Amino acid sequence: MNRRYFIQKTSAAGIAFSLMPIACAKAPKMDAEFIILGGGLSGLYLAHLLEEVGKDYLLLEGSNRLGGRMFSRKDINREVGGRGIGDKYIEVMKLVKKFDTEMIDITDYMRSPTAIYVDGTLHKEWTDNTTNPAYLQFMALAKAPKLSALDQWYQRPDLDETYSTLLKRHGLTDEQIDLANISANYNNLRETSAINAYHSAAFRQFNDSERILNFKGGSYKFIDAIVGSLKKTVLRNKMVTKINDTKDKVTVWCEDGSSYNGKKVISTLPFSTLRDVKMDVSFNSNQQKAIAELPYTKITQIHLTQTEAFWEQDQIPYDMWTDTPLERIMNVSSNKDEKQMACWVNGTGTAFFDKMSEKEIADYTIKKINEIRPSTTGKLEYLGTQDWGQYKYNKGAYVEFGVGHASLFEDMIRPAGNMHFAGEHAAKKSRGMEGAAESARRVFNELTS
Repeated sequence: MNRRYFIQKTSAAGIAFSLMPIACAKAPKMDAEFIILGGGLSGLYLAHLLEEVGKDYLLLEGSNRLGGRMFSRKDINREVGGRGIGDKYIEVMKLVKKFDTEMIDITDYMRSPTAIYVDGTLHKEWTDNTTNPAYLQFMALAKAPKLSALDQWYQRPDLDETYSTLLKRHGLTDEQIDLANISANYNNLRETSAINAYHSAAFRQFNDSERILNFKGGSYKFIDAIVGSLKKTVLRNKMVTKINDTKDKVTVWCEDGSSYNGKKVISTLPFSTLRDVKMDVSFNSNQQKAIAELPYTKITQIHLTQTEAFWEQDQIPYDMWTDTPLERIMNVSSNKDEKQMACWVNGTGTAFFDKMSEKEIADYTIKKINEIRPSTTGKLEYLGTQDWGQYKYNKGAYVEFGVGHASLFEDMIRPAGNMHFAGEHAAKKSRGMEGAAESARRVFNELTS
């Protein structure tokens, strides 16, 4: 073979090789088809749905436990997260029935009378509901227009104003708004959108639940049943720090240095923590704004127990609404024969306790309750505090839309490249646990349609 012929043949071969399809290049290694971020109810339910149809997934949870905001704190033997379930919840009740989870009906307990402590006086009862500080917001909201459908809340920009503006228009004074702020389940009535209240009212109306249920023995039994049924990989202590989406894969990096590749990633992380993740993802502008700004309600629960039945001594209702930093003091037990005390502090009021040590919280709380209600003196013991605003895996108890944020909703839940969004903040119709499950069902349909 002469040299010219060899060069001609090898050149032709090189040209032919360069024209081979790119598909012959080595495909990236995949750890799973779908990577689910977050092991709360939404992430677990999505894993359950994917497993039912034989799909491959990997679930990464940042903390050392599963359940997210469904949290049974065994160190103090208290439920500190979501637990109230309407008997007409569609998605959650499917799981309850499938795993034969034993429930307790707490409907009647939710209607327990409440004493009122205001301006230094403890009132055994407040006979005029129109001036009862615990009901002020609901009296005013009842005069406002109603939504005609569960998913109308993000489609009514005409109703998107500060909640305090709505309340003032329907009769509340500035002083009454300050009182209403104590028992409103939001950060601040003067900042949060009235859309949240409209949506809550619509959910109560249209969900049609007649009874409120709790998990007997704790929500961990329900979570454990779901987790125990899963056969695919579920990894804990995998705090996500970085997400990179390319056309052929998504890579997720974790705080411990590990990384995982998948075809798609599903984030169930609340935006309050997702905004701390470094991301190279093709978000639309409304998604970027929502991730950066969406507020979450801060809740601090201070749990105590009593050594004697002080309420039998003073013949005053166990539950109390107060205008003190402790805000609401209530029975959080699901057992009708037991009373579990918790001080329930919402929103801006949580800052009062954020700067305290746990001992300072314990000392202040017991001293203040003794002051409000002398019959408790010497009969209270501190158990522990759950501060959801400071809990790094959530940084809030649930989503709370500010003025203008509802208009972002439809865009914020759209897939962004290979990234999908679930979680209670991404539910179109429902709220709370049912919202988390509803959003998981929506994403399941997106992934499998």
